[in-house]
Amino acid sequence: MMNIVRRTIPKHTEENVPLDQEIQLLFMVDLNKNSISSDHVILFNITQQRTEKIHFEYLNKTLKVTSVLPLEPLNHYQLKLVGGMNGIKSITGHTMADTYEIEFYTKDVASIKPPRIFAPTHVSVVRDYVTFEFEKIQEADYYELEVSQSNAFQNLIWPLDGDKVFPMSDLKVTPYINYKTGQYYARVRSVDKEGIKSAWSPTLSFYFDGNSNIEDAEDPISPEKDTLAKKTENTQKVILKTNSSQPKELTQLSQLQDALSETDETNATRLYVKSTTPKNSTVNNNKEKLKTIVIEFTEDIDPDSVNSLTCYLLEERN
Repeated sequence: MMNIVRRTIPKHTEENVPLDQEIQLLFMVDLNKNSISSDHVILFNITQQRTEKIHFEYLNKTLKVTSVLPLEPLNHYQLKLVGGMNGIKSITGHTMADTYEIEFYTKDVASIKPPRIFAPTHVSVVRDYVTFEFEKIQEADYYELEVSQSNAFQNLIWPLDGDKVFPMSDLKVTPYINYKTGQYYARVRSVDKEGIKSAWSPTLSFYFDGNSNIEDAEDPISPEKDTLAKKTENTQKVILKTNSSQPKELTQLSQLQDALSETDETNATRLYVKSTTPKNSTVNNNKEKLKTIVIEFTEDIDPDSVNSLTCYLLEERN
């Protein structure tokens, strides 16, 4: 069956799409309404690497799709209509032969901007609790800071309970995180009094190479105060502590490292990735020169353990 989509709103690869955009797909033939379920209509945030919750309705050859939450500013989205054997069907019983996809890019928020992160510096090495310093935005009512071992921020290690950072004269925030040796990523955004959120700041990466079992330091904030920063002008620094020292989910690399550490009876040494060529998260690598990817470990590995199941190359389209 040929392509049955006549046109879409927004158009494929359209930019500056509003954050409250209703996505519409207009079909050349009428569809079997009962063949359209949540398994067939998928809105995927490519930037954040997550599937968004949606509402959809079909009427008069038009499928209307809206995100439950507002779309994120300056993000790349993909809407997918699943075809194939168990895909969407027309009223005559014909199945849409191929999965149909459109992609679009959302616009920026004019009313509020993300803060710049001053510290730690990008691609730095740290050996203690990390103090994040970032710019104060005049329109911000509070800020959302995220720390993860995934550059797509799929598995957050802070915050675990929606903690917010409130404005103060000098924005310095130190989350209590039980860091393990490895790569970490952080970003921050502003939120105004109306709940409008800015785009995220550029992602900051840093490598923790300190004591993997940091002991909890005495919280300098008195028990009577929240672990969140209060809206005071004389506060210079705030320590933020998670309720759990472990993330709820782990990345594939951290799962492998934990599994390896459990087999080490002395647990004195841990096998982890020391360096890579090209470096993690680098862009614009010369594909003509990049024939080999080099991964250096902290100790020798068993060559027989390297196979297509434990090591594979994933291609992600921008």
